[in-house]
Amino acid sequence: MKCPRCDQHKAETVAKSPVEGAWEVYQCNLCFFTWRSCEPESIVNGEKYKKSFKVNPADVPLATKVPEVPPRLEE
Repeated sequence: MKCPRCDQHKAETVAKSPVEGAWEVYQCNLCFFTWRSCEPESIVNGEKYKKSFKVNPADVPLATKVPEVPPRLEE
């Protein structure tokens, strides 16, 4: 399956609705984008996906810095 964010055929189904055919969840094994089948066309269709959010597949291996998770706030 083609990922709408990086346009690579690296996506697979990772979950299905308990109600047959209601929705499925997909994840790209390259850029890790995750989406549901019931999302609007602007999310599921790579041609309609917002260009500013697209990912260049060649840049994915270079994205080695992961932001630190801040500590929990005490209540």
